[in-house]
Amino acid sequence: MSHLRSEHSASLEKVFVQVTAAMNEGAFSAESTARLRDLMRHFVTFARTGFAVEDAEDVTPAIADGFVRARARDGSLPAVATMHLRRATVRLLFAEGRRLGLATHDPTMDLRLPPRSSLRTRALSDEEVALCRSFSMHTSSETRQPAAWAFAEATARSAEIARVRVQDLDLERSRVWIAGGSKTEARWGELSPWGLARVDHRLRSLRRPRPDERLVCPQTREGAVATSSASVAIASTLRRAGLHCEPDVRPASVAAWVGAKALSEGTRIDEVARMLGVRSLDRAAAFIGYDWTRVEFPDAPEGPP
Repeated sequence: MSHLRSEHSASLEKVFVQVTAAMNEGAFSAESTARLRDLMRHFVTFARTGFAVEDAEDVTPAIADGFVRARARDGSLPAVATMHLRRATVRLLFAEGRRLGLATHDPTMDLRLPPRSSLRTRALSDEEVALCRSFSMHTSSETRQPAAWAFAEATARSAEIARVRVQDLDLERSRVWIAGGSKTEARWGELSPWGLARVDHRLRSLRRPRPDERLVCPQTREGAVATSSASVAIASTLRRAGLHCEPDVRPASVAAWVGAKALSEGTRIDEVARMLGVRSLDRAAAFIGYDWTRVEFPDAPEGPP
């Protein structure tokens, strides 16, 4: 094995049970949560029945790769989106397993897949967002990166995240005021239940007295160059989640996920544009990868004879 066995190694079954028990039912739709759990269960069954693996530490990259690329029952190859979904699920299982002290490695670390799209920036999937949430909390004391990710989930871009102040937060209504920029309009962004908890944790960690003008995700200095810790935080989370190698994934992919999800749930494209702070419907559609030129409209009523 390329990794060292932990003295406290756990069975795959135990990892599955504890990770799925810790999953927040309110974080995503019931459908997404059920899909994650089903895929995790399928992976555990795949490893146990196909390779006689019982211990999480015995899951090799080859086993993970075999699961990700497994053919369907009819012998057909899996779609690229299916492979990405499987990889994200296995990666999340082991990421959460490590956070719970039940695993020590990631068998998908070097598993490369074709890009999901030809877009410059695509929307993340629910499973990839769940994965990034886990990786944003890479230490028990980390508060800035989870808070920055929470703002990204509220549609804030990196430059906007860097300007969020304490006075811009309305935690009672689970929202944050996003000031906008050269390409985006000012707007309220909705914090997810997960994001609300992370922002609240961030505020509690800031030293008091806490002036309202204080930045929530202040700038930091790396070497001789001052960079926005907000931009670094999102990029670092994507890197730890293994998504930095995807040519169509960028920090803006988080906001694109919000818009694409809203559209799929019935929100009109003009409302999506407003939610994203985008100034035109064409730009909003392009941003979330929506081809609205193919929308079918009802037949026009016939005129009088």
